[in-house]
Amino acid sequence: GDVMVRAVRIKSHWFREGETRDAAEVASAAAAIVWRTADARLKSLRGARFEIAAGADYVNALVELLCLLIVAADRIVYRHDQGVWRERFVSALTVRVGELLEDSFNDLLGPPPGRGYRQRFVDRLNLRAQEYAQYAYRDDGPEFALLRHFGQQVADSMSDPDDQRWALDQAMTVEGPACVDVIEKAMRGLLGLEAKPQRKGAVAE
Repeated sequence: GDVMVRAVRIKSHWFREGETRDAAEVASAAAAIVWRTADARLKSLRGARFEIAAGADYVNALVELLCLLIVAADRIVYRHDQGVWRERFVSALTVRVGELLEDSFNDLLGPPPGRGYRQRFVDRLNLRAQEYAQYAYRDDGPEFALLRHFGQQVADSMSDPDDQRWALDQAMTVEGPACVDVIEKAMRGLLGLEAKPQRKGAVAE
């Protein structure tokens, strides 16, 4: 049946049995998690050995983290809904994350010339979504090739060639898997699904 039969107000990730979760409200909650997670993983990346200055490199690295998290959230939702609810969820998630990005960097760096941060982000996300679509995202998470592609994008966002090789490894083996683990857990909570077993080799929080 239609998953949009009845919208409910989201206050937490606990719901009464049979209630339909409103796509826009789930997306709003997911956007806050996506934003916090990307920020935390960027801090981890910087702490590893990378002096990513507040500027183009910083924005680009953050955007790559945001794109991975949104693509992962979409693939998780796709397991349970391939129709209108998913489309509404991804659209609302993208808009909200774009707003957070634009507000944050307009304050930090000032508005960029030409297209604003939000529109640049949406353009990048559309491109990355097409690229990531080539890789499998199974019940136990993304195939390694997807994480490697993510790592390459983070590495390419670095202007220092010496940093790029290290960034590829750090993003591919640490930050990418951490993003996936957080968003898997968060989305299962927001969708009211049972917790799933940890992936083999996953680091417990």
